Amino acid sequence: MESNRTNNINHPVYFIIAGEKSADNHGSYLMKAMLEKNPQICFVGIGGKNMINEGLNSLENLDKMAVMGFLEVIKHYYFFKKLINKIIEKINYYNPIQIILIDYPGFNLRLAKKIKQKIQIPISYYISPQIWAWKENRIETIKKYIDQMLVIFPFEEEWYKARGVNAIFVGHPLFDSWEKSNREKLCKILNLNSNKNIIVLYPGSRLQEIQKHLPIMVKAAIKLKSFDDNFQFVLGASDDINWSQWIIPKFIKIESTNPAKALECADIAMIASGTSTIEAAVFGTPMIIIYKMSQVSWWLSKLLVKIKYAGMVNIISNKKIVPELLQNNATPDKLYSTMINLINNHLSLDKMKADLLLVKSNLQGNGASKNAAKNIIDLTS
Repeated sequence: MESNRTNNINHPVYFIIAGEKSADNHGSYLMKAMLEKNPQICFVGIGGKNMINEGLNSLENLDKMAVMGFLEVIKHYYFFKKLINKIIEKINYYNPIQIILIDYPGFNLRLAKKIKQKIQIPISYYISPQIWAWKENRIETIKKYIDQMLVIFPFEEEWYKARGVNAIFVGHPLFDSWEKSNREKLCKILNLNSNKNIIVLYPGSRLQEIQKHLPIMVKAAIKLKSFDDNFQFVLGASDDINWSQWIIPKFIKIESTNPAKALECADIAMIASGTSTIEAAVFGTPMIIIYKMSQVSWWLSKLLVKIKYAGMVNIISNKKIVPELLQNNATPDKLYSTMINLINNHLSLDKMKADLLLVKSNLQGNGASKNAAKNIIDLTS
């Protein structure tokens, strides 16, 4: 059903696209910040429950967008092709004053090209694709079709400007939704003993990621529990996944209401490479990064990716401050032994915490959502 308000010509319409859950969260804060500047703004596009709660008229179920890996994207080619055509049709119908694209580069950059080929409308891109890591040829698409790139890592602004792109560092949006709590308070909320070590399992939010990582993490957790029965384990769980399809030992607490709080109060985390590694850095939580994908996707990534590290905390630091167990090294035994070595080495833990604090200080900025909102609104004022 189309919103009557959205069709009212007196209300400025922004067309906004978020293709996955983390982008939905960041998009909701961006929308809130824009509405604080102008309560008359209307939003149409694609997002999840957080953006819908802020008033988005969403045209597609976000779960259908959660596709990762080269082969998986190819399998869904016709779905995405039809979706782009639908979006172009809706842009013509709503006549928005600006397009806002959030992350999700494989789809969003293709969409930006299609939009500009048919309609002359400003496009802001919030949360840059990591083309400095791979697919640098996408810079030509960005230069041609994106009017401003709002970046969340400090080094990205300089990188883009050197290549002729209008880029602005706005800060990292994780800080917009986080307020520091003390460990005792967090443990009380989660019904954990603050005097015992807490180990968090963070396998990722996508079903494909969970299928690859959760069994490895659970097997490592079983070995760690045998090593020290006092260890407490929490699974940071996406709330829309059916966790009954996996065999999870009873000693692992499944936390789907406050997974980020579990990560914040943890002594150490086993964590899938992605946005959550930045979350852990913000919280100051030591971690071991793992990542596993299909063999074909892994082979292609090795061929195409230009950077030395997988985890953003290591990329930002330009050194390995956090262990990475990737593909064939992502095994329960290697995860267990790496965890034990880190837990038993207080000097290494303290060094990692100090390095994570530096990452956090480099990311903080001064209100990413508010900065992004101002730049987006100013673009068409």
